[in-house]
Amino acid sequence: MATGTSTSPPQPTDTYTRLAHLLHAAAPDGDALLDRLYEELLTLESRAYAAGWSDALTETRRAGRR
Repeated sequence: MATGTSTSPPQPTDTYTRLAHLLHAAAPDGDALLDRLYEELLTLESRAYAAGWSDALTETRRAGRR
């Protein structure tokens, strides 16, 4: 499974481009490809979660100023 210790080279910043790169890059085997995709999805999920909390905190602060 993914451990967050990937030694992959830096990936492009665009999500579509990163996923396309992962799918087209040579992987030693299917499990390695799945691990890379899993890591990418966890990263995207973490960013989305953090962005949601940031949005919620911003809205809470705005509501408190009224």
